[in-house]
Amino acid sequence: MSMHHRLPMDPDWPQLCARYAGSGLLQRDVALIDAAQVLRSGLAYLATPYTQLSLDDGGRWCPSSSSLAADAAAAWCSRFAQTGVTAVSPVVQADAMLQRDPWSDALDPLDETFWSVWCRPLLSRCDAVVIPPLPGWEQSLGVWTAARAAVTRQTRVILIAAEPEGPQSPAPVAFAPSAVRRVPRRQPVPEYHQRGVTP
Repeated sequence: MSMHHRLPMDPDWPQLCARYAGSGLLQRDVALIDAAQVLRSGLAYLATPYTQLSLDDGGRWCPSSSSLAADAAAAWCSRFAQTGVTAVSPVVQADAMLQRDPWSDALDPLDETFWSVWCRPLLSRCDAVVIPPLPGWEQSLGVWTAARAAVTRQTRVILIAAEPEGPQSPAPVAFAPSAVRRVPRRQPVPEYHQRGVTP
């Protein structure tokens, strides 16, 4: 049995860091701009806290709390995009699915087994797991599970360093978005133009 499979099921970051120090599989305190240099040609899996943040005081799933957790993840997806990195967030996508019909029983937001299986194809196709310094990341079972799965399959895990001015501050833009031609948003076509009728 490889050393990967002996990792605990519950978060134990000191053990993970000690085990993979110097291996290249786990990189700690990496600046966003440095992570971007490594990730720009690949696909990154953004692992952020969700379940505990999406609960109300009674321990039930709360749509507004879920949206706040998804917004925090989306902000990091945006920051990565500004540096030329494509980062996918299962939290952002899952929240959008759940918010479509928040009181439906079709998807259980707290079914950890279902969401773990649902995330697996995303995780398996990514070149790295990136973990931004959002509050609660060290205690998050979902973040830990993604990191554990990544090192098990020899995929690198990158822990993004907190910045002095805070994790939500604007990222330095390492790739020139101005070089990308911006396409103006389409304006809705008035109904009379759609039917070929003049006003």
